[in-house]
Amino acid sequence: MLTDGGVVMSTTVVQGQSCPQPSFFEKNKFTILRNVAYLTVIFFLIILPTFKIVKIDIARNQAFIFGKQVPLAEGLAPVIFAIGIFAILVIILNLILGRVFCGWICPGGWFAELQEKFRKMWWTPKSPTGQKITYIVFTLFTSIIFSLLFLNWVTDLRVFFYVTNPSFVPMWLVFLAMTGMFYFELFIGKRWCRVFCPTGIYQKITPYHHLYKPTLVNVDACTDCRECVKNCPMALDPRRMAYINDFYKGIQACIECYNCIDSCVKAQSEKCLPVAMGIVKELPPRDPDFISGKSLNKHTN
Repeated sequence: MLTDGGVVMSTTVVQGQSCPQPSFFEKNKFTILRNVAYLTVIFFLIILPTFKIVKIDIARNQAFIFGKQVPLAEGLAPVIFAIGIFAILVIILNLILGRVFCGWICPGGWFAELQEKFRKMWWTPKSPTGQKITYIVFTLFTSIIFSLLFLNWVTDLRVFFYVTNPSFVPMWLVFLAMTGMFYFELFIGKRWCRVFCPTGIYQKITPYHHLYKPTLVNVDACTDCRECVKNCPMALDPRRMAYINDFYKGIQACIECYNCIDSCVKAQSEKCLPVAMGIVKELPPRDPDFISGKSLNKHTN
């Protein structure tokens, strides 16, 4: 073990060469930061309506702004304003940083990414029936939670238990429809974000610019282990996607999650090699073979 400024670091020996290993945070920096960002958003999505800081209650024809009860119509005005601000904010983020909303803010993206991990464990061609049933039940449970998370913004959830309330049947129909939609979203995991998500499509077709671009910055260090490709939630090749102008395979589809960076740090540190992936503002010039992927395939482990 080595110490660096009081921090204990492990070492790895590869072919007689000893090298210090990055800390857990260094290996998972962007994953940790993204989860903190996602969970912070989810926290506020729960807290704001639950404590009636901002809440619409359709079932009782009322609303709450900073805990003060107001008529429903009066409460809808700031909500509509907030939705407008949200749409503008997404466009601005897209223009400056690319699809960071998908990679760092959207709770649906976090749920889908988490679901994708369970899908790989429980829903494969070789998975036993018991695991597949577990995945179905887990997805249904998550879909219900996700539906209630959003419905809590527009109604008092107790309405689902009061048959005499006029909103009882309509809210149940909305709940079932939302749960069905979320079930489809979560069952297919991150494929929802890649293909079906309306917000994702909206961001792809609006003007965009990526101030920071993940790409392969050290070609000689790359061993073509493809860990960055395997761990990209959008099924891209992060090493060269920034050079590709394509709706599905190019940087338009990148959500700036930087999983590729974390994956590269882990894979390269185990081999005592420098990190090959990085984040740049200006892309280094590359030849057509690199952009097509031909030259990358020449690197072997």
